[in-house]
Amino acid sequence: MLNNKDQEDLVNADYAANLLVQNLDSIAKSTDPLLASTAHEVLQQAMQIEQRLQRLMSVTQP
Repeated sequence: MLNNKDQEDLVNADYAANLLVQNLDSIAKSTDPLLASTAHEVLQQAMQIEQRLQRLMSVTQP
């Protein structure tokens, strides 16, 4: 379905989203309440993006 460049870009985006989720999860455990709260909010959004990318990968891979 996807050409090679699009497939590679999708894989790279999924990898980056996964890394972002991991880092935000660590930051959300901070002892600084403002930092932890903000990271938690952004973490929820990053998790949604990661899930969407994973769905795209599952329906576009041969």
